[in-house]
Amino acid sequence: MTGFRKTMVPALALLSLGIGAGAQQADAPYHGRKAWTVQNEKVKVVVVPGGGHIASITLRSGTGANLNPLWLPPWPSVEPGGWTNGKYGDKPGAQLLCSIMGHNLCLDFFGGPSPAETKAGIPVHGEAPCINWTAVQRTATKLVYTTTLPRAQMKVTRTISLTPSSSALWIKETAENLTDFDRPIGWNQHVTFGPPFLEKGASFYDMNGTWSMVDPKEFSKGQRLKQGAEFDWPNAPAANGSDTTDLREWPMGNKSSDFTTTLIDPSTKYGWFTAVNTKKHLVVGYIWPRADWPWAANWEENKFRTGAPWNGNGVTRGIEFGTTPFAYSRKDTVAMGKLHDTPTYRWISAHNAQTVSYGAFVAPLPEGATGVKSVELTANSVKISYNGVEKTTTLALKH
Repeated sequence: MTGFRKTMVPALALLSLGIGAGAQQADAPYHGRKAWTVQNEKVKVVVVPGGGHIASITLRSGTGANLNPLWLPPWPSVEPGGWTNGKYGDKPGAQLLCSIMGHNLCLDFFGGPSPAETKAGIPVHGEAPCINWTAVQRTATKLVYTTTLPRAQMKVTRTISLTPSSSALWIKETAENLTDFDRPIGWNQHVTFGPPFLEKGASFYDMNGTWSMVDPKEFSKGQRLKQGAEFDWPNAPAANGSDTTDLREWPMGNKSSDFTTTLIDPSTKYGWFTAVNTKKHLVVGYIWPRADWPWAANWEENKFRTGAPWNGNGVTRGIEFGTTPFAYSRKDTVAMGKLHDTPTYRWISAHNAQTVSYGAFVAPLPEGATGVKSVELTANSVKISYNGVEKTTTLALKH
């Protein structure tokens, strides 16, 4: 009986906390990575503990079933720390690129480290997407997982909850400052899409965006847009200064690499963006509180980067919504302060925790729909209205 009690008491204690004895156990691997899975009748979500990335969101049946719109990089993905073999480029980026998948969280800042931070070992987009996370509660339809950023001294917890019989999910994130100092932070959701969902002539993006700007700094030698140009979403000035480029579409041409930022409509309560594939008939999108996250950055990579691990094969587009408009260093972002009269970062007080919640969804795209007109959040649902057809999709969503 003594041996029985020693083995059973920890398990019972876990169950009493709602954790479950198997909470730390990973499910079947996802492309060679440890993974957790939550699912209901309509949708399946895969999360990788290494980096905490939401790697896959797929419908389980019907139109668009099993098509993951999120980006799976064209290089072998490894667990955090596996970047040291030189296959993933220089250290700041390699720490992220070795394990990046789909939707990653950028915290405690959004952008690259300064030269001094690079020397100290800080990765691109902060520590959150570059370290291991731990599950603290798991059911079939809910996952709570957490990590502590060792250098930034922040505790981060994310909860993913599915709604019964719906392909919409609700995500809650809490960031806690463990230090004795008030401090500026960046907090962005780096949602990245890739092939086969990302497809020339079939992929289109929409958002409730307004004033926008092409990166004032040179983002790459492959820019198709006019550096520093201001515009109204989605019509951006082309690099030649005379033509206009529709950012709703996947980039035309063989090679390009661009970055823009868009201010979400200040008159709205919620920001939203969607991506569709009109050939594969799938729509995916996110909706979030505009007061917390006023910016949506647009990152495009179309086979331009030739260094490791890209090797000229990267095809991806990210919509990175959050506190911060451009992927600059912490020092440059704080020095900017505001852009278009809107803050470029946020403060978190000493020993203070902040929580932001937001929704995500995937659904069949109605025949004839060419894009999304609006996304509305109610007390118990998310409603999607389309361009091209007089149809709507309403998905139950508990939040």
